[in-house]
Formats: sequence, structure tokens, C-alpha cells
Amino acid sequence: MPKLPTTVGHFSSVPWIPYYTSCEDWPVSLLPCESSDVRQLAARGQVDITPMAVADWFELGDSWHRLGSWGIAFRDKADSVCLFSQCPIEELHLAEIAISSLTTSSVRILEALLKGKYGLAIGPWRRHVEVDDATTPRLLIQNEAVEERGRKRFAYVYDLGREWQEWQGTPVVPAVWVYRAGTDPARLELMQKLLAGSMIRYRSDPMAAVAAHRHAYKWAPCAQEIVALHRNFEYDLSDDDFVRGIERMRALLPRQVEGFEVAQRLG
Repeated sequence: MPKLPTTVGHFSSVPWIPYYTSCEDWPVSLLPCESSDVRQLAARGQVDITPMAVADWFELGDSWHRLGSWGIAFRDKADSVCLFSQCPIEELHLAEIAISSLTTSSVRILEALLKGKYGLAIGPWRRHVEVDDATTPRLLIQNEAVEERGRKRFAYVYDLGREWQEWQGTPVVPAVWVYRAGTDPARLELMQKLLAGSMIRYRSDPMAAVAAHRHAYKWAPCAQEIVALHRNFEYDLSDDDFVRGIERMRALLPRQVEGFEVAQRLG
């Protein structure tokens, strides 16, 4: 089937597997990317339809719109957006915290929690995480968080989904599917059908979908573990509770992240 002149962002990290089941058959160009670089790709006109961190989507305003009700959310624990520490979170006043290079929304969620829920001042963020360092507190997401949980090196593991739910009573919506304003409605309709079909195929045989992903990306954790992690996520965000979650995040997430030098601030 000939490909349409449409570029779609492709996230290969574990939580996004259900959206891309059999995506190699899609009549679009898939652009490999991560949440931390999507905003730059969007600004350069290199992607037309993509998942995007809500923090970036908030900033882009009317130039990008939500694609249906597709996205990723969690009502309680996520098991893949975690703060790891050797001391209780209450002792992280002005502490140095290492931050995953993949994060856009979750570092803002952590800052809001540290300041708003725990009354702590923000210390320096370390932009890169050293895997061999088992002492510095760290915020990890997606595959990195799953791998660190498996190592069982840190005395305290705080799931940001559970922390946010206890604080605000709303789900965390870290990312939504969006499209560039002015995109052909026929292509948007097709993309919604592709995503819906992918979710149907995933749900009919999640083990097969995960096994194909593990083979393609040479990732170690067993398929059963990954399928269990997917049960923490919601992918159809049509429920009003998710709308409330998005609006709470819009109100509470900082636009600028403290703790970085100006040149190092996250996008």
C-alpha cells in the first residue's frame, strides 16, 4: 500500500506498545522519537500526528489539537514513572536529584509534588542519570524505571501516579495524541482507525504484541511483566475524569522547571 504524505511519531518505549501493534503495515511514515524531542520535531515541521507530553501540548496552544480521546493516563500507580531514593521523600529538601533525559511532563509533576504536597524547596537537578550510582535520588520513566525497579537498589520508591492521586484525586495524563492544526480531516480519520485497530489487535493477544516488541528492540524484561505493567494504563481517555486530570495538570504543572541553569532547562 502506498504511503500517505503523513509523518507519525513512533514511541518505542514500553507503555506505548499497544498503540503500535503491527504498525509496520500503516500507510504513513513513522518517525522514531521520544517525549523529550517531540516538541522540537513539531516546531521544525517534521511530524504531523504524534503522542506529545501534555506540558509541551499546553505550551503549543492552538497550533496542535488532540486526536480524539487517545493518550496515556494512570489513575493510581504506573510502575514506570518513579522517584527512587535512599531516604524518605520528606528529606529531599534542596536535594540533588538525577533526572531521566526522556522526561518532559514527569519532572514537572515531581516539582509540583515536592513543592505543593511536601513543602520542599527544589535543589539542583542532575540532567543525566549514572546507572552505576546507587546513592543519588533519581526520577526515571518508562523502560529506565522498569529496569531500576528490577534492580531493587533503592530503599524508597515513589510512584508519581499514586503520589498525584493522593494529592489531587485525579489521574495523571502524561501524554496525549495530537495533530498539527490544518491536517487533512481524512488523514485524521484514518489515523484514528489505525490506532483503534492497533488497540484491538493488542487486546486480542497482548503476549504476542509484547513478544514482537521485545524481539524488535532486544529488551530483557519478560513479556508477562510488560503485559502486567500495561494494565496500569488507560489508553481511551474519553471519561470526564481524564479531562479533569488534564485540567489539574494544566493548572499545577510549572511552565519552567526549577533547578536547571537556563541553558539546560527542559523543553
